Amino acid sequence: LQGQTPEAQRRREGDTLYVQCPYTAQTEYWQSKYWGLQRDGGWIDIVNTNYEYNKKSKDGRIKIKDNSTNKTVSITMTDLKAEDSGTYFCATYYSGYVQLRTISLNVFKGEYLYPTQSQAFSNGNTFIILTVVLLLLLLLALVTSIALGVRYYKLLGRTGNREAEDTSDRPEGSAWPGSSGRRESAQDDSKGTAYINLDVQSHASPEDSLYCNVEPSQAPRNSQRVEYAVIAFSQSPRKGRE
Repeated sequence: LQGQTPEAQRRREGDTLYVQCPYTAQTEYWQSKYWGLQRDGGWIDIVNTNYEYNKKSKDGRIKIKDNSTNKTVSITMTDLKAEDSGTYFCATYYSGYVQLRTISLNVFKGEYLYPTQSQAFSNGNTFIILTVVLLLLLLLALVTSIALGVRYYKLLGRTGNREAEDTSDRPEGSAWPGSSGRRESAQDDSKGTAYINLDVQSHASPEDSLYCNVEPSQAPRNSQRVEYAVIAFSQSPRKGRE
């Protein structure tokens, strides 16, 4: 057999090794394919495609299959054991062996995969650090949300107060936040009496007082006294409280 550099394969006991070995297009389907083990300077034929009973090992753990369409021979080794470790090869035979692929298999026991005490301690520390970082991020998000909520409600309060101040500072006296005053006066003071009409947009409670402020500029020049005042609601403020 021609020497080749082995390909390293590591498996744990109980695992499966699956190997595919392509062969040249000139290789005919009837030519034999082999899966063997190198040992003591020679090799041992394990399975081959010569006969049907040669296509699997005696214990049934090793099987070989030839796909002539894809020009590939496949080998499957199941339920691996530590004693299966070694250097394997697949080859074809026609007036001599042609080595297709060489595998250096190392099968180790499962306990070797368990992390050492230092590795377990390191993994535990990493988990704790990640947990602390996530908790800090959640706390920061919560504090930010609360701060934004407080700021939002403060802005709402300031806006409401500003609207109330703007309403109370109107030249034509307003009796209630949200109400509007309208002055209707005669074009000529000498022709008649001037009136001040108050339109209440939001109905007030009957228990609350209602005020109307009249600026001096709004009063008729020739009037010495108020003839009468009328405060009228287009609708009853609240049923049953008149």
